[in-house]
Amino acid sequence: MDEDIKKAEERLEYLSSNPETVALYKAREKALHERANMISSAKEEGKMEGKIEGKAEVARKLLSMGIDILTVIEATGLNQEEIEKIKTNLN
Repeated sequence: MDEDIKKAEERLEYLSSNPETVALYKAREKALHERANMISSAKEEGKMEGKIEGKAEVARKLLSMGIDILTVIEATGLNQEEIEKIKTNLN
């Protein structure tokens, strides 16, 4: 077992002394980091889209109940233009 660990340490020392190998390692680490950021951003964007769709559904229900636009804006947080667009699509 000690012999295997020694071989691994020697290999690691050799690879870390090679500038090309170190550059490849850094490039891979950067790519992995960027990928993780992209996945995180996509998840967050999906959550936001889901929230907006949820707000739009609430707005549709309120408008179909005859609630005035100002109240729908206050209840959902959507702007007047978005509410008007939803209202137009209801008709």
